Amino acid sequence: MTSFGRLPKSQSVGVFDAQLAKPFKASQLYNTLLRLLTSGEREEEPVAVTGDGRQLMSSLRILLAEDNAMNQKVALRLLERLGYRADVASNGLEALAALERQPYDVVLMDVQMPELDGLDATRRICEQWPPETRPHIIAMTANALPEDREACFKAGMNDYVAKPIRADELAAALKRARPLRDRNGGSADSEVSLEAAALKHLRDLGGDEFIAEVVDIFLADSPALIASLRSALERQDTEELRRAAHTLKSNGATFGAAAFAELCRSAEQHAKEGRLDGVSQLLDRIEHEYRVLQEALASLRSEPVT
Repeated sequence: MTSFGRLPKSQSVGVFDAQLAKPFKASQLYNTLLRLLTSGEREEEPVAVTGDGRQLMSSLRILLAEDNAMNQKVALRLLERLGYRADVASNGLEALAALERQPYDVVLMDVQMPELDGLDATRRICEQWPPETRPHIIAMTANALPEDREACFKAGMNDYVAKPIRADELAAALKRARPLRDRNGGSADSEVSLEAAALKHLRDLGGDEFIAEVVDIFLADSPALIASLRSALERQDTEELRRAAHTLKSNGATFGAAAFAELCRSAEQHAKEGRLDGVSQLLDRIEHEYRVLQEALASLRSEPVT
């Protein structure tokens, strides 16, 4: 039990069976004891698998904010099978308290919780933490209508998974998240932002030279398309907004830039439905993600894909 967050692997593996950050909640202690007593296994650093089948040490620090004990158990087991582990908060107030104790890269935020729900908790997080130190917030809700999804994004959430949560959707959402250290001066590693399978497909088509040519086209065309998003929104031109978002979505997906493509898909859907409320904030996020993608592609452009 430590007040200093998680101990590094070099100090903990082979020494401790598990770790808990103080102050911890009864649910966190319960889940830890349950895992240890039923499996008899020590806690190990989680392993994630990339698109090309390689195993990497998972570096995401995850907080699960969920009030339903059964849902907690299911989510923790899904995370475990995907190679992650998480701390647990039972409502929005506990989630805020946990974030004040230590940083998290990702918060899996249930929308409907007692005391402070997920939407209000997210608003407070956005007020209290600047973007560079703010966790990537993934909404979890059984309400899957477009207006519910929009409410989550408008509150400041970054992504969305519908309940009951499926392993593939959760894995995809977590893959779109980046550790705080990579967002704060760390290198924008292309493996973080780009799916290995998509890069392999491009390389199979024509090798590194072909990838470089495609990257150059994308970087040349994207600024004008992103500018079109803004001008179309100002003029309330939903058709131009839809076309530009669709093209950016398709181009981003070619590189496996899942986070960027998903944001553009959301903008495209808004334009199709003629719903422009909240699109300005969505475009802010597209522009931010594009800057991240630019760095990843510049690195990819200068180094051979392996």
